[in-house]
Amino acid sequence: MKKLFSELKRRAVFKSLLVYLGVCWLVLQIIAVLTPTLNLNPLLGSALFVLLICCLPLVIYFAWYFDISLAGVKRTPDLNEQASAGKTSWQLGHFAGLTLVMLVSVYLGVEYFTAIKQQQLAKQQAVAQARLARTAISTIAVLPFSDNSPAQDQGYLALGLAEEMTSLLGSAGNFKVSASRSSQFLSEQGLTAQQIGQRLQVDTVLSGSVQAIGKRLNVRVTLLNVNSGSTLWSNSYARDLTEVSDIEQDIGRSVVNLLQDKYLEAGSFNTLASTRSADAYVMYLKGREQYRKQTTEAMQQARQLFEQAVALDPEYARGYVGLADTLLLLAEGDTVVQGFGVINKDIAVSLAQQNIDKALTRQPELAEAYAVRGLIGFMQNKFELAIADYEQAIQLNPSLAIAYMWKFLALNSLQRFDESLLALAQAQQLDPLFHSISQNLGITLSKFGRFDEAIAIFKQMQLDFPQSPFSHQGLADIYFGQGNLVGAIAEAQRAIKLSPDNHTLGHKLIGPLVQLGLTDIVKQKASDPAWTSTTDFYQETLLIFEQDFTKLFSRMDFKLAASPDDYWLQFEAGWYQAMFGNKPQALKLLTDNLALIEAEDMFGMPHCSPAIEVAWAERELGNKASAQSLIKQCNSLLEQQLQSSIAYFELHYLAARIYALNGQPTEAVQALAKAIEIGWREWWTKYDPLLQSLVGEPEFQQLIQFMDKDLARQKAEALKLFSE
Repeated sequence: MKKLFSELKRRAVFKSLLVYLGVCWLVLQIIAVLTPTLNLNPLLGSALFVLLICCLPLVIYFAWYFDISLAGVKRTPDLNEQASAGKTSWQLGHFAGLTLVMLVSVYLGVEYFTAIKQQQLAKQQAVAQARLARTAISTIAVLPFSDNSPAQDQGYLALGLAEEMTSLLGSAGNFKVSASRSSQFLSEQGLTAQQIGQRLQVDTVLSGSVQAIGKRLNVRVTLLNVNSGSTLWSNSYARDLTEVSDIEQDIGRSVVNLLQDKYLEAGSFNTLASTRSADAYVMYLKGREQYRKQTTEAMQQARQLFEQAVALDPEYARGYVGLADTLLLLAEGDTVVQGFGVINKDIAVSLAQQNIDKALTRQPELAEAYAVRGLIGFMQNKFELAIADYEQAIQLNPSLAIAYMWKFLALNSLQRFDESLLALAQAQQLDPLFHSISQNLGITLSKFGRFDEAIAIFKQMQLDFPQSPFSHQGLADIYFGQGNLVGAIAEAQRAIKLSPDNHTLGHKLIGPLVQLGLTDIVKQKASDPAWTSTTDFYQETLLIFEQDFTKLFSRMDFKLAASPDDYWLQFEAGWYQAMFGNKPQALKLLTDNLALIEAEDMFGMPHCSPAIEVAWAERELGNKASAQSLIKQCNSLLEQQLQSSIAYFELHYLAARIYALNGQPTEAVQALAKAIEIGWREWWTKYDPLLQSLVGEPEFQQLIQFMDKDLARQKAEALKLFSE
């Protein structure tokens, strides 16, 4: 070893290495400075480093055989040889050794550089993913704050502050905030914050506590990571009640800075429509407390509280929005999601418009104000304007669940069914525990033939709301739409047991009973005064099953004499005559006094009734042009709905009637077969005068026999439900 070191020193290998390493260090330092300055590829430095390392064995090899200095390059003689000017510097073996060293160096360099490149790419991807995670949509739920007051009488403040924070975070960029209604419901079920977050499918949960002592407000908040259950951030605030908006801003700014990797300075995250009046704020929160109860009495109280709030602070925009919203829900009629019917509709709309104008004048970027203005447009049947307002509200606050819900209603009114389903699904994602949203989504999915998804929603509603009849009502509708009348009857019975005074549920039971011809059971129900108003609706059908046509037509004549200007009554009488009575009388009743019906009511889908029945009557009277015009319009509406993925069996039955009227028996039978396949079970199909041209078709008779047989089977099964 001593001899080797001595030879390395004699051949100046150490000196060459020191010089080479010095040059390498200098070059790498220069590259390190130039790479960020000139925005060079980061791999350039790595590649140069690998190259210099790979050249190190070559430098050692050359240094062993040559003395490299400023005087030039000289062959270093071996110890046992004499220097000779005429001697060849290198032998063949020397070149072979150099080649081997070069090959090994190149191989090791390529392998090492590949590994470094892969590590560098992995690091870049990790950085990109981290940035994406910080800038992606953050999902959060704000739980109702707990009331820490000694008397536990500040619940309105605890819930109200959570609602305000939900609205504030919902307007922040890249945030998806679950509706406070769902958070409140789950909190009332006794779930932990982490369990609530998991149910709402959010990443984080903001919870807190409040206590007001005089005009002093104490708030403590905690931000929880749902996946790990760990606390991400917490803080306490103690300020005057008049500074509550400042507290909300500070909380919102801290949450955004933490979850979105931002830095928002104090005062840069503003809450909208705040008030510096503590009394106005308290009145507003108490109004919201009454509003959440959703009863007529509570809504009237909410109206008074909102009026007091804006009286105390005439610049309080959110107070005007709450007042306008309450006025609309107090309107008479069924044109809103849930009306409480104590104010004339036109007056309610006018007052609401005045208040919402005041709100938008004071705060033109308040999402809730546009949502309520959209509801005003909806109640005025200005559906396009309503949708524009809802979209504006959603743009300002993408987490405003009620705006999606109301948008669904407007789109549905325009028969833009695919868009309406999308809006409703978005509402349900944000507010999965809102009863009306879930119910409407289940109903809408069933219209699209997505029965499994609809059933799953109603089953979940049964778990969440075990005392509510509406999940059973939804399942009854689905089973009826599938032709499962026994299932519809069973679910209707369960719904009625939970809400015996709901007459709408009575129809869910009596309808399929009549469909199956179980007239004795219906008559038994009719003897109960509580069922009289429901069973009276089916008296004509009962007379048909009893084949008492004389009494049927006498009853209809009496009704017509009592209400000569009611076209729908006239239509009903004409339809009975068309199926079981006098055809000329039927044609007269169907076509006379059409001016009594509004144009938009002429083509009621999915049956396109009474237009399609009138078309048949006009054709029978020889008015072919008039009949064809009606048929053409019905066919256009039919195609429009079929293209929108609507899966009503009535649409295929309508197609069968149109084909039959147009003299296309093969297509008519095919359409009827499709209707029966997906659930059509109307007992009167065999008597339909619009299909009489198909009576001679064997395929038509086979379909009627199949339906009669299935109705008989279900009738026997339904009887068992009432014998148990």
